[in-house]
Parts: sequence; C-alpha cells; structure tokens
Amino acid sequence: MVKSDSEREVRGHRRDGDVTRTHILEVAGQLFAERGFANTTSKQVCLQAKTNTAAVNYHFGSYQGLYMAVLQEVHQRLLSLDYLNALADSALPARDKLAQFVESLIYDLLENRSWHTRLWARELMTPSAYAVTAVQTYALPKFGVIHRLVAEVSGLALDSPALQRCVLSVMAPCMVLLVVSHELDTPLKPILQQPTAVLVEHIKIFMFAGLDALSHHQSTPKVAR
Repeated sequence: MVKSDSEREVRGHRRDGDVTRTHILEVAGQLFAERGFANTTSKQVCLQAKTNTAAVNYHFGSYQGLYMAVLQEVHQRLLSLDYLNALADSALPARDKLAQFVESLIYDLLENRSWHTRLWARELMTPSAYAVTAVQTYALPKFGVIHRLVAEVSGLALDSPALQRCVLSVMAPCMVLLVVSHELDTPLKPILQQPTAVLVEHIKIFMFAGLDALSHHQSTPKVAR
C-alpha cells in the first residue's frame, strides 16, 4: 500500500520528535549526574541540548517532568522491572535466579559506569525533592521481586522480618559498589580494580553461605535453657 504524502510527513515528524526527546533526555541525564538536580537549571539543559524550553515542555510537560523521565530511564537501564519479573517467573532453579540477578547488577554497576549509575548514586547519597517519588514508583516494585527471589532460596515467608534482613544482606554489597567513588583513592579502590568476575564470584559465595547458614539456623530446634 502506497502511503500518502501526509502520512509520510506525520511519520517523519514522529521520528524526529523521538530523536529530539531522546537527545534531551541524554543531555539532561549527564548534567543531572554531574551536578545534581538542584544545581542544574533548565537553561543549562536547553543550551547543552541546543533546544528551547518549549521543546522540554512539549516532550516532558515541564522541567520537573523531564527529571522524572530521566529517573525512569535510569531504572529502565539498571535491570528493568520487566527483566526482573521475567527472571523471577523463569524455570531456572531458585539459586540460579538469584545468582543471575546479582551478577547482572554488579556487571551493570562496574562495567557500564554511565550517567545512569552516577545519577542514581547521587540520589541515594543526596536525595532530591523527587527521590521519594522515584523510589516508590521505580525502586520498590523491583525490591518486591528481589524479595521473592531471596524468599525462594532461603525458604522464608515473604512477610518474615528475617527475610527483610536477608534482602539487606544481599543488596548491601551492591549498594556499596553503586555509591563508592571509582576516582577517589579510598580503601575500596583496590577492590574495584580487580576483575569484575572475581568480585562477582566472591559476593555470590558469601551470599549463598549466609543464606544457607540462616536457613539452617531457622530450622534448627532451639534448646530451652
């Protein structure tokens, strides 16, 4: 079927609009990661993106809408919810699911150090006014899936306080890798200079050893004193 000139024009504008939106998003993400939301102005984003406020409002509704779109992009890039749900629902053994999650996350944090990881680290260390909304909208659903993965391995109930502590133990090393500086000469720098595969294997060994020990402790009858 031959498309009319008007149809081609509409499709062309749509493609151009998608390119413009993506460009603004990338430029804004880099600036926000470098300076933080509070120290980045709409004018700076527009100048860097070679666009105007009207384009920001058209694609994102407002400057604040642009920031929320940037945070959404961060969570799409760092192990999306779709990926986690697919992993949790897969036929893999429970331990393999959790191992794959941890491995994928650590490789994302160490091998793909982009503005996405730097911006989310900034949000965790010095939260913006939109941090709570971002956590509730994008992070908490992911944590729900992670709870499921850890519950499968540990055998703990989803509403168990012990499960919450297990999730903390699993996530803590990953969060440290997210927020620790790769440039500053800190005590952790030698660890970051080791091969990622070595660090991944080390964390998985500790993680499963801890979960196995806790599972054994939970199932061992307590002797009355």
